[in-house]
Amino acid sequence: MIYFLYLNIFYSKKRKILIFSFMLFVFIMALLSYTTDTINEQLLYIDYHNDYYHQMMQSILSLILPFYVILLAMDHDQPYHKPLMSYFSRSKIIISKFILYITIVTWVYFVTAILYFLLPSLLTKYFILDLKHIIFFLDIYMDGLILLCLSFILIKDRFKSLSVAIPLFYVLVSFVIEDYQQIAFYYLFPIYSKHFSSFILAYYYKLCYICLGFTIAYQKMLNEEQ
Repeated sequence: MIYFLYLNIFYSKKRKILIFSFMLFVFIMALLSYTTDTINEQLLYIDYHNDYYHQMMQSILSLILPFYVILLAMDHDQPYHKPLMSYFSRSKIIISKFILYITIVTWVYFVTAILYFLLPSLLTKYFILDLKHIIFFLDIYMDGLILLCLSFILIKDRFKSLSVAIPLFYVLVSFVIEDYQQIAFYYLFPIYSKHFSSFILAYYYKLCYICLGFTIAYQKMLNEEQ
């Protein structure tokens, strides 16, 4: 069932578009990680180069990956799913769809993380790996799952042209949380923030938020009319 959904949702043309856009993104990452400074200059100003790379790339990833997640998920509501529910249980279709999208989003974030660490290691001499940068990917990966929940809840086939509003809202809220650092904003929409990400309880809260989001999405799909 999962493979069948994959072939129909991510048909050949769409797969080529997604792969091309991801390769373009990888090229941009490689271009931004490369520096024309000599090896001696990189080693002399190693902290400066390293901090610049991480700040720049983390800002770019926080802006681009939400749009890529929505690009992946915007076609999740397909008309042919409804006849399938007559032959298979509705819950089986929904759970298969959840597993498919979670797997793809996980793969995207995992490959991005590998490239984030691998490219500067191969192209430069200044790169330093730190645990906080690994935690950053865990944080934005959980954001990706939150966006996936929102797409399941809000995006319908007839309204998918409006799906771009979700990542735009994400970016806007991230700016508000980062600027004002009000806990009330974070309670409403717990997305990546340098301030709140320093608290371990923030990750447990986001995990509960994700579980609640998938539960709401499941109940909503389960109760939709045929």
